Amino acid sequence: AINPKVTVTFYPYDVTVPVKETVKLLTTIFDKLKTVDLLINGAGILDDHQIERTIAINFTGLVNTTTAIMEFWDKRKGGPGGVIANICSVTGFN
Repeated sequence: AINPKVTVTFYPYDVTVPVKETVKLLTTIFDKLKTVDLLINGAGILDDHQIERTIAINFTGLVNTTTAIMEFWDKRKGGPGGVIANICSVTGFN
């Protein structure tokens, strides 16, 4: 609303899906936007009663999303490159 020149689009995404599913979503995004400059990996939970889910979201999801976007960004394959910001919490250490 502040800047009508900016468009914000949201895509539902479950970071626990396999890389193949993430590539499908990224294909949709890249088809629409043509380029993406920044990936912010910021999903995270802490659930002592669901350790596998916590690892799937906090670690595996981050790795899978990074792996998937490399298919679009890899400069060795003619991609434009990009920036990845991995954001996590130290809450897991408490």
